[in-house]
Amino acid sequence: MRRLLMVTIITVLAPVAVAKVWTSVYCCDETIPLAAVDPNRPGVYRDIMVGTPLVIVISSDTGGYSVGLLSLSWDDAQYAKLSGRGHTIVPGVFRPYYTDSCLAAAGEGATAQDCTDPRGVGLEFDTSTYAPVAPGDWFIFDYRAERVGSCDVELYDLFANSDVPIETLSFTHVPSRDFNGDTIVNFEDFALLARRWRSVVDPDPNSADTRFDVNTDSRVDTADLALFSEYWLERTDCGGPLTDPNGVSSSP
Repeated sequence: MRRLLMVTIITVLAPVAVAKVWTSVYCCDETIPLAAVDPNRPGVYRDIMVGTPLVIVISSDTGGYSVGLLSLSWDDAQYAKLSGRGHTIVPGVFRPYYTDSCLAAAGEGATAQDCTDPRGVGLEFDTSTYAPVAPGDWFIFDYRAERVGSCDVELYDLFANSDVPIETLSFTHVPSRDFNGDTIVNFEDFALLARRWRSVVDPDPNSADTRFDVNTDSRVDTADLALFSEYWLERTDCGGPLTDPNGVSSSP
C-alpha cells in the first residue's frame, strides 16, 4: 500500500522539476568528512570502530521536488542503525516525522520518516511541495556502527527508479580501541593494553582480555599495538566531555 501511494504521488507530481540528490558522510562533529579508502571508489569508506557515530547529509545542486530513501538491507540492519532527528508525532500521520532532520533548503513542509519495506529498513524523505526548495543540504541523518562487520547504506531516488540505488555507501566496522569506554582512544586505553603485553589471550569471546587481542591471534603483541595506534585520539562520541589524553586510569 505504501509503495502504491508513493507511485500515485509521483505520477501526480510528474510535471514538477525533479532534483538530483547525493550523499556526504561526516564524522560525528558534522564538519570533518569521513575519508574514502580510495579516491576512485568514493563510496567505500575507511574502517570505523564499533560505537562510532557518523552523519549522512542529503544534498542537491538544484531546487525542485525529490522523494528518496536511505536503506539498510535486513541483513545489514544487524550491524548498524540509521536514525532521524527530532522525533515528532503529527496528529493523523501513522508514522512520526523527524522534523530536525529536515534542513531549511528542503523547504517548509519537507518530511523524513522511518520506512520498512521488503528491501529492508531505512528513512524516506521528500522535499516541500508547496514552499520554495533551494539548492544545498536538504536532510541530515545519523548512522551508528553497532557490531563488527560490513554494512552498506543504499540511496534511492524514488522518482528515477525505486529498485536500483543511485549510491551505495560501504562501511566496515572493526573492534573498538576505546577499551575503557570513555569515548576517546588515548593513554588510558594504551595503559590497559600494556598491562596485557605479550600475554596469551583466552580465545573464549566472553574473556575480559579478548578486546586487547585486536588481530585475534590469541596474543597481545606489536601487531595489536599497530592496529590500536591507527585510531589514536579518535572519538566514539562527540557529545561527551573531553578527558585528559595524558591521564592514566587506575581501572583494571
